[in-house]
Amino acid sequence: MSDVESELRRALRPVEPPPGFAERVMRALPSQRPPATVTPLLIARHTPRVNAWRRLSTPVALAASLVVAVLLGQLMAIERAQREQRAGLAASRELMQALRVTSQKLDAAYQAVQSPPAGAQEDEENRS
Repeated sequence: MSDVESELRRALRPVEPPPGFAERVMRALPSQRPPATVTPLLIARHTPRVNAWRRLSTPVALAASLVVAVLLGQLMAIERAQREQRAGLAASRELMQALRVTSQKLDAAYQAVQSPPAGAQEDEENRS
């Protein structure tokens, strides 16, 4: 055992009171006791409104924070969806423009292939 434990055991061991201790304590007490004051339980449990507010303020603050966080999350999700929709519409417009330009160029190339140049018909006639 360590020294601290030994000292603690020695200090806390039971000690017999000195002779006449109980009689001296009884003489020191008043001969008549004052009547006991009884407080009804309803009054003892009554807490002022300030304590009720303090008790409820933390849960109310947490609930309000949670509501604000959910609403902000929804707002951000809505804005993100709108931004993605706008980007999709812009990409769609660009694709349609590119398809129109491609169609025009293909039409021009088709016309060039289908209609031979004016001097090319004479060359074919002379070959026979």
